[in-house]
Amino acid sequence: MSTTLASLVAILESEVPAVNSVPTDTQYEQAVLDAVREFSRRCGRAKIAELSIVSGTATYALASDFASLIYLEALTGVDGVIISSTGLIPVDADWDEVHTIAGGQITFYPTPQYSLTREYKYKAAWVLTGSGDQRAYATMTDDEAQIVLIKAKGIALEKQHLALAAAGGLKYSLGAVSVDKTGGAQDLSNRVYSLHGEFVAECERYNGAVLL
Repeated sequence: MSTTLASLVAILESEVPAVNSVPTDTQYEQAVLDAVREFSRRCGRAKIAELSIVSGTATYALASDFASLIYLEALTGVDGVIISSTGLIPVDADWDEVHTIAGGQITFYPTPQYSLTREYKYKAAWVLTGSGDQRAYATMTDDEAQIVLIKAKGIALEKQHLALAAAGGLKYSLGAVSVDKTGGAQDLSNRVYSLHGEFVAECERYNGAVLL
């Protein structure tokens, strides 16, 4: 179960052919990367991992595919004692822990003065592994790839729409000849809007199936 970035880009290029060199090779690839990020934000899978807390260390790296936190095993402090799965841990009488998350790391305040393993549940993004032409989304299924491609097509068509709008105007005259591209621009805009709606609907369907 793996989907290469190159295969997704190739499908996108075939389904949204370039017009006047738009999208470019770089834009095709970026459209796929952006589509996967959006899919991850809407539909990331739930996973469970652990943090190995060490006394005196405040900041810890989260899982490499971490997107957002769902649940962190709480520690309950009562009368200067933390009640944990490993036993009782003495702390200051007014101990109250909070945490922040940024840049794939979690930081605890105050700095932990205890050592134990804490479980957390998180939404996982689809991340690239490998290098060159072998870059791939290792856990992406064919069904998930199809949803990603819906969004990628919308992004690619948006590039064409913007290029058309910037190409010296959508409606102009050359002597006795009038050129009107407004209809084509509207068609592109409608397709982008339609694809976004299809993408959102597929994401909702995917989330419903995952939660069953």
